[in-house]
Amino acid sequence: MLYKIFVFIAILAVGIAISVMIRRAFLKFLSARVSKAIASNLSRALYYTLLFIVVVVALGTIGIDLTGFIIAGGFAGIVVGVALQPVLSNLFAGLYLMIEKTINVGEVVEIGGNAGEVTEVSPIFTRIRTFDGFVVSVANSQIITGITKNFSKAVARRIEFKLGIAYREDAEKVYRILKNILDEHPYVLVNPPPDIFVSNLGQSSMDVTVRVWTPPPLAYEATKDLLWRMRKALGEAGIEIPFTQIDVWFRSTLNIEQLYKNRGGG
Repeated sequence: MLYKIFVFIAILAVGIAISVMIRRAFLKFLSARVSKAIASNLSRALYYTLLFIVVVVALGTIGIDLTGFIIAGGFAGIVVGVALQPVLSNLFAGLYLMIEKTINVGEVVEIGGNAGEVTEVSPIFTRIRTFDGFVVSVANSQIITGITKNFSKAVARRIEFKLGIAYREDAEKVYRILKNILDEHPYVLVNPPPDIFVSNLGQSSMDVTVRVWTPPPLAYEATKDLLWRMRKALGEAGIEIPFTQIDVWFRSTLNIEQLYKNRGGG
């Protein structure tokens, strides 16, 4: 009996010591990746789980059988796990986001069609302040399983414009005007270089596509300023940007005067 008590105490002592070491290592690992509060709570949960295993093993050495208790706890855990499946799914997804740093507070992202700045990454939800001022809460599981665009992690962002030019205008002149605007603009990157080309010959106009690259934080300002400069420069140069037009042809000559008389116009 004394031997069993000695083994019981030894298992407890060694188990607690190992649990403490694992907890400290896990806490150090998480502290570099998530907030201190989350790292502390997770490491504490791991520590208590290890202690429970140590106590069960130690009690088994002195003849105390906890099999029935463990089985009952296992069934209870299954029931609770099924009931909390959505919450747990979002929780583990949130922990993954925090560890991998897929998105961070302050970054501009687009998730599920909602674009804006990330204001909070919690264990359950990620909150985004959209460009029109709304705060949108997105479940973390949707971020893991869906498509997320992170504009802040990009080295450069491409902006595209489509301009309709009348067919009678000189395409080379239009090209020179647009190229001068892009060459002089401070937000347009030299590498990758801008691109200007005719992308479509439509019914009422030829479509000119302009593609430029800018630093991601300046993309919004560059879009506004470039649109204004291009519209102003083309207007000053007399370049027509046509509206949709439809030509109607009659098979026989249309007598407008006779038609007017028939309708009682005198």
